[in-house]
Amino acid sequence: MSLHPSTRSTVKRWFIFNFVGAMGICVQMGTLLGFTSCLRLNYLVATALAVEAAVLHNFFWHERWTWADRIESHDGGFFPRLLFFHMANGAVSIAGNLILMKIFVDKTGLHYVHANILAIAICSILNFLAGDRGVFRATGPDSQKGGATMIHNRKKISLLFLSLAFPPLVLFNAPANAADLRPETLKAWNTCVEMAERRIGKELSSQEKFLAMDFQNPAESSRERREVLSGQIPIRQMTVQNLEGGAIKVPDGIIHHWRGSVFLDGVTLDYVFSRVTNPGREDTRQEDVLDSRVLEAAPGQLKLYLKLQRSKIVTVVYNTEHLVRYKWRGTHEAYSSSSATKISEIERLDGDREREKPEGHDRGFLWRMNSYWRYQQVAGGVIVECESMTLSRSIPSMLEYMVRPIINKVARESMHRTLQSMKARILRSYVSHVGGSQS
Repeated sequence: MSLHPSTRSTVKRWFIFNFVGAMGICVQMGTLLGFTSCLRLNYLVATALAVEAAVLHNFFWHERWTWADRIESHDGGFFPRLLFFHMANGAVSIAGNLILMKIFVDKTGLHYVHANILAIAICSILNFLAGDRGVFRATGPDSQKGGATMIHNRKKISLLFLSLAFPPLVLFNAPANAADLRPETLKAWNTCVEMAERRIGKELSSQEKFLAMDFQNPAESSRERREVLSGQIPIRQMTVQNLEGGAIKVPDGIIHHWRGSVFLDGVTLDYVFSRVTNPGREDTRQEDVLDSRVLEAAPGQLKLYLKLQRSKIVTVVYNTEHLVRYKWRGTHEAYSSSSATKISEIERLDGDREREKPEGHDRGFLWRMNSYWRYQQVAGGVIVECESMTLSRSIPSMLEYMVRPIINKVARESMHRTLQSMKARILRSYVSHVGGSQS
């Protein structure tokens, strides 16, 4: 099916526009990094200057390439077009980028580079429409209303920009750095934990099944077991339901619930559980754990201190304490649970000094944290399964569809990294243990 000539022209122009835009992105990102890294400018000031550089770059190439066929018939001069380009594309790019950067960085915690990429993508569509229907709109002899049409279009576009910018401006001027853990959010978290632990308790009381993967439908259970025994680390996102089978609403918060499993080949459950219940620094060492120590030890439980760092989207460091309980089920199965009794975000001061922010009144990236582990001896090794639940602040609804996939990707990678790191540590120490016992 052939496209209408006007459609083909628009598609071609769209591709050229995006190619110019891609060059403009390089200009903008390079300028942004230069101003923030070399000149140490505030990221918002650097963003404004970087966008202006990109706007001038893009206007030059749109004049000579994207809309070059319309320039001769255009009834406006170069400087009026440049002025209107700034009113339209420039205003959208500068105001839109500043507003969205403020929202993304302060309200969702995105790194300013990631935030800038998202802001650019959102503004690009509006910029194309502004250029095609306004700045470089074909006028002249074939236009029935000539300049009056141009002025009318400019007014409509200006009103559109104002209407689009007003809601973000309200958010832009609102306090954004701190977030409070509200009682209703905590109540919803406690309800989710109660329902999850009720399910887990029911599963652990089963005489025929043990791992959470076993309680899926037979086909999914069989497929997941094959995946983990083949060396993969299958990871699933989970949801907690209420007694009626519906979703539990979490006002002003998000619960991240994930499950993953890994196969430790060639080891025994006795050895794995001995390391889990008597952890040294080597047993907790991984990318996200900066420091660890046992605070208290009692039969069947430990109290651990962990200094955690999250740095995939935004770098945040926490002082945390965890109550961990362990229990055997027969001779081939064991399980444990861990609940954070303290999570305090660390605020960096001058030099190496640190200060803890009040719990529940910080940036809200990690308010609560529970994990549930199961260990099963099978032929050839041990299957380890981890189910993790964390609570964080909510995402503004207007941004959720863009930010949620990023958060889910980070959560999945964190679970994968945790299980992969555990496997590497256990296998490494087991080889040393077996070698030492044979010598």
